[in-house]
Amino acid sequence: MKPTVLIPEPIATCGLDALKAECTCIAPRESSPTAPKRLDSHEAGEFEAALPEASGIIVRLFNVDDRFLERAKHLKVIAKHGVGVDNIDCKAASRRKIPVIYTPAANANAVAEHTLALMLALSRQIEPAALAVKQGRFNDRNLFQGVELAGKTIGVVGLGRIGSRVATMAALGLQMIVRAYDPFLSQSDYSGPAILEASLESVLREADYLTLHVPLTPDTRYLINSETLKTVKLGCRIINTARGALIDELALVGALREGAVAGAGLDVFEDEPLPSSHPFCQLPNVVLTPHISSSTSEALGRMAIQSAQGVLDVLHGKKPEHVVNPEVFDERS
Repeated sequence: MKPTVLIPEPIATCGLDALKAECTCIAPRESSPTAPKRLDSHEAGEFEAALPEASGIIVRLFNVDDRFLERAKHLKVIAKHGVGVDNIDCKAASRRKIPVIYTPAANANAVAEHTLALMLALSRQIEPAALAVKQGRFNDRNLFQGVELAGKTIGVVGLGRIGSRVATMAALGLQMIVRAYDPFLSQSDYSGPAILEASLESVLREADYLTLHVPLTPDTRYLINSETLKTVKLGCRIINTARGALIDELALVGALREGAVAGAGLDVFEDEPLPSSHPFCQLPNVVLTPHISSSTSEALGRMAIQSAQGVLDVLHGKKPEHVVNPEVFDERS
């Protein structure tokens, strides 16, 4: 009998095909990639019926908590289709000796490119200028004076795969000065173009653009808040393609309204989907996208294939390449 793998959110067909050769896939959203996040009653019923006997699950934003794991008695592997695992209770999974795998290398370029796209959109006022043309206000073009990125300082918080890619693209492609803060990286271990700073505050004081590339943890929640915003260079533009709760959103709204922060490009939010009533939606100096920084055909294909392969590796008794809690394999042996 084939093992059952749950896939509550759409993934690329190549990943599904890799799994279907060896597994029974319960993928209610396979044919409806634009469906809302919550499963409808029919989809939920199919999903719940398969849950007690499921061997694996692949998730994007779907929440896997202790209560979920209590019902999934035979779960052997949890795969994150992406990088951030804050929607997965990794400690609860470890207690049950369930490996949590992820795809850290699959979306780095896509997210880095989206980060630069948000920076450029803000700098050249792309959104309001495009709207003016569509509304027949071509002669308003003098209202949309922009600024150039060359020679400006970008502050990169976190120099993992994505942050390092942003630093390289900004320095070598856009001739920007890159200053970075990463408490887990020493100068001797880094050979990229960024100037490593000893503190977050040093980066905030110098950055014309600030971009966040760290995981969401208790230490990084509200990393950008009312106090740190007082340190930010006047006129800085803030980009977030990592996790929404890295920023105290109301504090940022206040700084944007006061002009202390010149603009923000945000792809992620503390609560998703972002309601249209949110203050961000009323601000002219904010560019918003709906958590799509990794949504390129190339990155989605890589994430689907790598998460599927990780599931198959575990089901075959192998240790996958990227595991959040590798200690569970030691405990198994």
